[in-house]
Order: sequence, then structure tokens, then C-alpha cells
Amino acid sequence: MDKRYTSVEEQVEYSLDSIDEGRRIEVSARDLVYAYNTIWEMIGFFHNPDHYPNIAAVQKFIGSKDAGAFHLLAECYYRKLEVMLPADIHQEYDGGVLDNPASPYYHQPWDEQGSDKI
Repeated sequence: MDKRYTSVEEQVEYSLDSIDEGRRIEVSARDLVYAYNTIWEMIGFFHNPDHYPNIAAVQKFIGSKDAGAFHLLAECYYRKLEVMLPADIHQEYDGGVLDNPASPYYHQPWDEQGSDKI
């Protein structure tokens, strides 16, 4: 992988060590179950390649901002999980402290990835 780009794991795990592992917050059980169920649906779809035999199947699953997996993820991110984050962590996101300075691999032009096909 081009060193200018990171894996998905590197994007997610960047700067987690800066947050105290013992720190706890109180969350809505209903919102947490919503997020848990959303992640479960992502796993349920992507764990079996037979569920996505072609790009059309993936596009149908992903959907749009109004329906489908993208809608669920946006609900989790913007309406459920975001309100659970403490103010100081919001400030760190706003200041870029928690954001990986390297782009994820999918920002790389496709021909640099060795393929011009998606």
C-alpha cells in the first residue's frame, strides 16, 4: 500500500491511545442497541460474499441518505453516537487531534491502486 494512504483499521484506531481506557460515559440503551443492530446488519451482509455477487447488490444494500445501510450509518453517527461523545472529545475532533493526517486508501486514485475498475 502506498505510504501516503492508510488502511481502514489505521483510520479507526488512530489516536485511540490518547483516550483513557478506563473512562466511562452513560449512554441511552436504546441508542446503543440501534448502533449495535446497525453494525450487526453490516456484518450480516459483508461476512458472506454470496450476499454481494456484483456492484449492483452492494449499491442496493448501501442505499442512500434516506434508506438502506448508508441511512442507518448516518443515523448512528449524526443522531445517536455523536450526542454520546463528551465535549472535550468533540473539541479534539473539531481541532483535528483525533483525525489521522493520512488519507485512507480509498482516497487514492484507482489507477494508483493497480486497477482502474471499481
